[in-house]
Amino acid sequence: MSIEVKVLESKELNVDENNIVLLPINFSSSHKDEYHSTSISFYKYVKKKIPISYFSEPKILVEQRSGDWFGPELLLLSTAILEKPNLVELTIGVIKEYIVNFFKGEEIPIIKLEVSVKETKKSKLTKISYEGDIAGIDKLKESIYKIVEK
Repeated sequence: MSIEVKVLESKELNVDENNIVLLPINFSSSHKDEYHSTSISFYKYVKKKIPISYFSEPKILVEQRSGDWFGPELLLLSTAILEKPNLVELTIGVIKEYIVNFFKGEEIPIIKLEVSVKETKKSKLTKISYEGDIAGIDKLKESIYKIVEK
């Protein structure tokens, strides 16, 4: 299992501060409509359980050819986390539920998932990259809370 945390150059983001936002692949580039192929089914599953929205309307789905599972990148705003203290736990729980349901009865592969945490609309953006098994996803909570508590 590995968790990598890095601070990125920040851009102003016009997103709903109360929602978790699905980010397109390379959302900082001009191609803001390309998403991982898992994004649509993930969105449909998750929207019934937690507030979620797309950064932009998906137009192109990029399929990763691998035995690993590539989840869509999620954006969490610190204001939403502070206003809804259980949002992080709910989000991690729903991700785990989705993966278990997606691989019903099959062995769950290595999971690759990125979560970005934005402190405010104009402040820094911190990206957390996770790679590991389903049990290790809970470690994402610690990383997210460390960023928000700073």
